[in-house]
Amino acid sequence: MRLPFEVWASPEPTFARIGARSYRDQLAETGHERRPGDLDLLASLGVSASRYPVLWEKCAPRAPEEADFSWARPRLERLAQLGIEPIVTLLHHGSGPAYTDLLDPAFPALLARYAGTVARAFPWIRRWTPINEPLTTARFSTLYGVWYPNRRDDDRAFGHAVAHEALGMLLAMEAIRAHAPDAQFAITEDLQSFTACDPSVEAFVEHKRRRMYLSVELAMGRVRPGHELYGYLTRTCGVAPELLARIVAHAAAPDLVGWNYYPNSERALSRAADGTIANVPARLQQPISPLPLLRSAYDRLGLPFGISEVHIDGDESARVAWLHARCADLSELAAAGMPVRMLGVWAAFGMVDWASLLRERAGYAEDGIFTFAGPDGTPSETAVARAVRDLTARATRVSRVPSASRS
Repeated sequence: MRLPFEVWASPEPTFARIGARSYRDQLAETGHERRPGDLDLLASLGVSASRYPVLWEKCAPRAPEEADFSWARPRLERLAQLGIEPIVTLLHHGSGPAYTDLLDPAFPALLARYAGTVARAFPWIRRWTPINEPLTTARFSTLYGVWYPNRRDDDRAFGHAVAHEALGMLLAMEAIRAHAPDAQFAITEDLQSFTACDPSVEAFVEHKRRRMYLSVELAMGRVRPGHELYGYLTRTCGVAPELLARIVAHAAAPDLVGWNYYPNSERALSRAADGTIANVPARLQQPISPLPLLRSAYDRLGLPFGISEVHIDGDESARVAWLHARCADLSELAAAGMPVRMLGVWAAFGMVDWASLLRERAGYAEDGIFTFAGPDGTPSETAVARAVRDLTARATRVSRVPSASRS
């Protein structure tokens, strides 16, 4: 049976600022950075596109216009030669180079300047993701204390971070379209389910359910007076109405939303004896599925969508089963008439230390489509690669791989 959507395969490219002076670089740690031959492995899968990094922190560490594309250029051009459309990501769980951060009011303009620099160098790139998972990055950095600026339960910092990211994405797309007028805006975000296990956390859980769409709705220009989170941002978070109005003035609905869904996206919450709210994993039903969440997201947003990261930490058979289940989910939604556009198989060359959200250098590696080889090894094929080939043989190919000659 034909699949009515594209199949993508992409490396894990996170460059996260963990503390004031510490970083984690998954391109280096997985070894993908040093292996141009990995692109031929992607091509062997028959996929139509790949989310590919041209990361701000790595390319322009001194100033947005002083960019070094000596790594990115041959790889983007090679992907195009191989018939794989690059979907360029500028920030992947990052907060920008050392001269800015998520709480810097200048962050949006600086990101836009870098985006313009990239688009001027690569005007043939059609699809862009200025910031991967902006809401998740803001949460981890300002509410959970995981990444820089390492704030914990700081609503004010969270509100400003996500507002700066939203405006940054919009200004970045404007700068990109100055060089590539037909450029498309893709946003990727975490898809989460929240269940209240006791009445005392119902209001908290409902807030988190609504907040899940915040980054997308900011980009769409929906967060204005009357929106259910407008008061939270202005009163609780202290975000200036003028900043939200500026976001509305530059609003642009994404052309595509890629939802990322993992087993830990399902959250059951309860209040502990000390009054804190904690996860209750045992209350979650098995098997889990993103189907109700994807339906709700489409009902709310009305945007074309897909699952942009399909991966779990498990053996080959578990990863293949997860891939097939997510393919079945998207096929069901497409058959119901929803605009399902893609399935993105993730962590093509594995990932490392995500069990601690990159906080610990424990060397805990996960295989992906190919095995995790590290900086000095050679990836080998897993059963997931064979499963991906089976899907791509039946998949829709709507990607248009442009000529790189204009670069």
